[in-house]
Amino acid sequence: MVIRHIKVGDVFEVEVSKLTTRGDGFVRVKGVSVFVKNVQPGWKGNIKIVKVGPTYAIAEPFEAQE
Repeated sequence: MVIRHIKVGDVFEVEVSKLTTRGDGFVRVKGVSVFVKNVQPGWKGNIKIVKVGPTYAIAEPFEAQE
């Protein structure tokens, strides 16, 4: 599934500014709500999309291998 050109496996650089009520980080990428697991507000780094829903995406922190 692809939503606004976001698909599983895509990597984005983001800064998490707030948490959801479930404790996941929340950011917007290309206008899409993205929930980031295991981060705190103020966290900056790369995220990798692991699931895409009809109106949202779920991501995890990701460190690029060089």
